[in-house]
Amino acid sequence: MADIAVLGFGARGTIYSLIAAEEGLKIVAACDVDKERRSAAKRLLGLKDGMCFDSAEAFFAAGRLADALILSTIDGTHYEYAMRALDLGYDILLEKPIALTLAEVDDIAAKAKALGRKIGVSHVLRYTPFYMKIKEIIDSGVIGRVMNVNQTENVGYFHQAHSFVRGNWHNSVETCPMILAKCCHDFDIILWLTGKSCKKLSSFGALDYFKAENAPAHSAARCKNCAAAPDCPYDAYQIYSARPTWVRIPDGQEENWENAKKVLDDDATFYDKCVFRCDNDVVDHQTVNMVLEDGIVVNLTMQAFSGKVYRRIQVGGTFGEINGVLEDNRVELEIFGKEEKQIFDIGVHDSVSPHAGGDRLLLVDFMKYVDSKSGGFKADIDKSVESHRLAFAAETSRLSNGKVMEF
Repeated sequence: MADIAVLGFGARGTIYSLIAAEEGLKIVAACDVDKERRSAAKRLLGLKDGMCFDSAEAFFAAGRLADALILSTIDGTHYEYAMRALDLGYDILLEKPIALTLAEVDDIAAKAKALGRKIGVSHVLRYTPFYMKIKEIIDSGVIGRVMNVNQTENVGYFHQAHSFVRGNWHNSVETCPMILAKCCHDFDIILWLTGKSCKKLSSFGALDYFKAENAPAHSAARCKNCAAAPDCPYDAYQIYSARPTWVRIPDGQEENWENAKKVLDDDATFYDKCVFRCDNDVVDHQTVNMVLEDGIVVNLTMQAFSGKVYRRIQVGGTFGEINGVLEDNRVELEIFGKEEKQIFDIGVHDSVSPHAGGDRLLLVDFMKYVDSKSGGFKADIDKSVESHRLAFAAETSRLSNGKVMEF
């Protein structure tokens, strides 16, 4: 089996590394600019002293260290690092989004093709047993011709506050539009399930709530000093006391609320900033309407205002319909004219792999893809480019008052 290097040992790099270790895949090198993350990588993976790098420059200067590279750095570095890795001869598992502009996306795909390298994109939904079951049902023909798909990405009020108001993806200038960061998965899964390309789309949405004008009376710039905090669901101390592992705690300290609270108490961090007083500019709700080949009509909605994080899908066919929620791992099939619904309980239980087990199956299949001399990976870059093309077009449409974008 081919061996692996990891560039970027944040949340995604860590998850893939833990899965790799459990699956008996060999990781020989890791790189992260953060000392604590490097220490964690060395400890978790048992790496040699000379195989933990403190900068991308040092990592690339060492030459090709493995057969495959997991590229899971911040979004704005993907283009440069992917191009350099291709030059060194790496096959790449690239965290989404592929890059921050469509031109960069196309450049990476073209270079991989020219050099004969393999790039997989972490479109993990294709590898979830939940969506694979829906694909199986659609392809069987039992619901007839697909006419309509509704997919909703319920981000969750606490996840929106953590990632898209206070956190790393709060500003589209610094990162990318939220519809790309969050929903390139959803565009991709819709295209894969239907097997059809998009002919045109339009989009509407805005940042309407997380703005200064909506701040509660007597609120403060920081949650720790805020009189409104007890009645505010976005209070950082409420959110992170229930999710202490979401706070980046110094390496070597136990991940618990006591240590997380110390981080929140530090004004140098973003965690307890008031959600109404951040420099965020990404949307908090957006909808995209699409027409696919064969006249299939699709609605994709992304919205912050849900109590849980979950994806819901409904597929309407001429003979029946499919309904399901990814996080429930349960698919319902109703055939028109029949009283009983068929229920498929997927039964995925994986404490390491999020996305309903999709990360594990994707990584294992990618490494088989690297080892093989032929294709067969379900999320290679050629298949992933269209999802990014649609996300960029949706943002252009949104900013142009719902302009119809045709392909």
